[in-house]
Amino acid sequence: MDKESSLAFRHLLDLAGAAYNKNINIFSDFLSVREVAVLKRQAADLPGGRFFLFGGIDNAERVMACFPASYYEREDIKFPISCIEIGVKSAKFEQNSLTHRDFLGAILGLGIDRKLIGDIYLITENNKAVKAFIFCNEKIEEFLLREMVQVGRHQVSCIAVSADKVLAVRQIEDKFGTVSSLRLDVVIGEAFNLSRSKVKDLIDKEKVAVNSAVVLQGHYQVTPGDIISVRGFGKFIFYEILGYTKKGKIQIHLGKYC
Repeated sequence: MDKESSLAFRHLLDLAGAAYNKNINIFSDFLSVREVAVLKRQAADLPGGRFFLFGGIDNAERVMACFPASYYEREDIKFPISCIEIGVKSAKFEQNSLTHRDFLGAILGLGIDRKLIGDIYLITENNKAVKAFIFCNEKIEEFLLREMVQVGRHQVSCIAVSADKVLAVRQIEDKFGTVSSLRLDVVIGEAFNLSRSKVKDLIDKEKVAVNSAVVLQGHYQVTPGDIISVRGFGKFIFYEILGYTKKGKIQIHLGKYC
């Protein structure tokens, strides 16, 4: 475990110890994919040995960890997560090229720590960003609603919404392709039209995760239901194998999160 991972796990270990000793629920800040991987790998070292992960909706990439009291089960726990809808006021009249990075940059520009922000879901229409949904620690909800007024050159408005609204508009684009194998590097290359060498570089730099766990082997075999995220490119779900071509290649169905 490198120094950064060791420090992150030590903090989580302290939270787990406090929850166990006081027999109360204690929540972490939002964790990165890498931090989640470390937590899962070292789970046996946690006092009490239990934790739950949630990021506002199922299959979120950035999640909080809850180290629960002994008498709590997952269904009893309410994570301190809020969802904010940020609408671009001029989206109907102006072209814009706002990206996930623009929304995140605007939030961090307000002095908010990245660890208080979960996933950001960008909604586009006709290649224009019209809104984004931001999951955040509930303690900064009021601040964001009051202070978040601009992203890039565009004025925005913010309202608190239910996470169900994200599920209703979350965009997943079907992608069909043909691959020579179900190796992780091959499937990622097909999903994002990347070369094998580019994918290898991303894997080597720990920018690839499968089901929220960093994977460092390009030969890792993906299976239906796996959710694969590639930092800087996006996330997709490997739905199914559709069949085989006459030359033995595999026909696959993916769902890319937009």
